[in-house]
Amino acid sequence: MATPNSNGAYDFALFEPKRQQESPQKKNNIIEIPQEKLEQNRRTGAKPFRAVSYFLALAVMLGIVGTYVYGQVQLTELTENLNAATKTLNESESVYTQTQMKADSQLSLETVENYATNKLGLQKIAQNQVEPISLSKGDKIQVIQSGKGKNWLSSLWNSIQHLLS
Repeated sequence: MATPNSNGAYDFALFEPKRQQESPQKKNNIIEIPQEKLEQNRRTGAKPFRAVSYFLALAVMLGIVGTYVYGQVQLTELTENLNAATKTLNESESVYTQTQMKADSQLSLETVENYATNKLGLQKIAQNQVEPISLSKGDKIQVIQSGKGKNWLSSLWNSIQHLLS
């Protein structure tokens, strides 16, 4: 098969180092941009979606923190109320115990005996104050029921009552 450049040999010029062509003058590649355009490019554009998402995230975080703080305040208030109620209960129980002991001491047998002896002028019972008395033997009444007036129904009823009692 013949190639279209069959008459040419290898081109060794492709493998040789290239010569730098000297240009009489270097081109200036610097582009001058007006100051207004530079300022405009430096400013970032407004990104409303990002701003709204930041605001919503901040609002949610503040809501969570606010709810937590509010719960802690409520918990503290309830704890203080509970402590105050417990203190009042303990004081009331103490007053009740004192009153109960005072009432018991006023109603004891020794106190009653001292009051009767000192205030009322009473004395303990002595043997010379005891007088025996005799009671008459009182009258006696006896009712006798005869079995003639009973029928079989009343006797059945009486036996049922007797079994149940």
